Amino acid sequence: MPFLMRGFFFLIHGTFFSPCNYMQSKIKILGHPVHPMLVPFPIAFYTATMVCTIVYASNGNTFWFHVAFIANCAAIVMATVAILPGLIDWLAIPELSDAKSTGLKHMVANVFSLGCFVANAAVNYTKLSAAHPPVQGPLMLTIAGFLIMLYAGFKGWKMVQTYHIGVDKFAPEELPEESSVEKNANEIFTDATEKPEEKNS
Repeated sequence: MPFLMRGFFFLIHGTFFSPCNYMQSKIKILGHPVHPMLVPFPIAFYTATMVCTIVYASNGNTFWFHVAFIANCAAIVMATVAILPGLIDWLAIPELSDAKSTGLKHMVANVFSLGCFVANAAVNYTKLSAAHPPVQGPLMLTIAGFLIMLYAGFKGWKMVQTYHIGVDKFAPEELPEESSVEKNANEIFTDATEKPEEKNS
């Protein structure tokens, strides 16, 4: 049992403490921040929910209404999963810093976006068996949630690009030798310019 516990903590190396840089992510798997790995899933499902709702509004085919509901539920689950590591990362940012306030805006916007899609799922759940479910409410909620998500994404990327949250500044960078670069470039250029009959000869 102690061996399994040590293996588990080694797997999530750097989960709570990072000796090199306090701006790094605190939840990691094999050195990779967990929160950035999770956020593409709710983004994709939010987008799919909105697109399917728009398609349903345009053609009235209830198939797209049900697909939108499934994508909506998946978005809620994945957004909820992504919240915990993101919250832990935010709590580790020093107080009164610009990164802290930007992270707060990112977090609050994500909560509002999630709220829109939770409300949309709750409304649509009661209409799943309807012959022609109403579309005005779901359309407004999904578009509003999507736009808020874009704002949250802008703030989230600012945390990476401007404040380097989750970036390992001390990671070693291996640069190839100049001779190796020239050799590879020459090989690529030769392959691109060589005629097919010349290759077969």
